[in-house]
Amino acid sequence: MNRFLTTTAVIALALAGVHVSARAADVKEVQMLHWWTSGGEAAALNVLKQDLSKEGFAWKDVPVAGGGGDAAMTALKAMVAAGTYPTASQMLGYTVLDYAQAGVMGDLTETAKKEGWDKSVPAALQKFSVYDGKWVAAPVNVHSVNWL
Repeated sequence: MNRFLTTTAVIALALAGVHVSARAADVKEVQMLHWWTSGGEAAALNVLKQDLSKEGFAWKDVPVAGGGGDAAMTALKAMVAAGTYPTASQMLGYTVLDYAQAGVMGDLTETAKKEGWDKSVPAALQKFSVYDGKWVAAPVNVHSVNWL
């Protein structure tokens, strides 16, 4: 599938993070790399923060300004290369698959099964959330990338 012409992109949070599901369970802190830094975006992110807080997790923002996320993805790439990656990251659909193919995404399958994601997340979005039979991302926002 051509990345540029794809009609749907998933902004995903890999909530078990890049190889850190055990660390997240021990530390109970989610370090979230994102580019939602404007007023409305920050308000939306606060909903996720509040939900995690109810589950007993602390939230540590790792914001990288820049509307389209290019700067954030450059920062993520550098963090992963240095072994200092965040617990979670905002990503667009194909980026999720790239990191999953590289073997650096956590496994959210247990949570997905418990919460019935296979029934509530449309199949088209699961293509960007499930890799090799495992849930590696949780879609939290969807929009089109081909504004023609």
